[in-house]
Amino acid sequence: MKQGFLPIYDHRTEILILGTAPGVVSLKKQQYYANPGNQFWRIIFTNLAIDDPIDYQKRITCLKEHRIGLWDVYEKFERKGSLDTNFATVIPNDFKQILMETPVKLIITNGKLAHKEALKNQTIQHLPIIAVPSTSGANNGMSKERLIAWHNALAILRN
Repeated sequence: MKQGFLPIYDHRTEILILGTAPGVVSLKKQQYYANPGNQFWRIIFTNLAIDDPIDYQKRITCLKEHRIGLWDVYEKFERKGSLDTNFATVIPNDFKQILMETPVKLIITNGKLAHKEALKNQTIQHLPIIAVPSTSGANNGMSKERLIAWHNALAILRN
């Protein structure tokens, strides 16, 4: 089984963005959303109205400064390739510790499967869970609708 990444957050994190599990390129680079076809970073920085620093560590620092955390619904998984439709075996992440250490008040799920899995997770069911279209390159045909959905989901940061 492949191992997912550790969560990215700090004591100020109010929004937790959940994907399913790292794709092949992300696993190779050991970075969230490392595939150049994935629009995650572009969408996030467009919505934050700041320039993408490009450097991965600076991206992470910027997310934390904006009270955003990242993680996935799966801790371990078997999957061919990177598509969510190819998962065979999965082990979900345990969200207890992150919820004890942060004031998370909103979960944003990156894609349909992440949303479905988040809704099943009893530890986070009490929080609002908003589904947004996946930032995957396989979903780039709906870029305008996707950008609007992410804009609306991240509106809490502007309040």
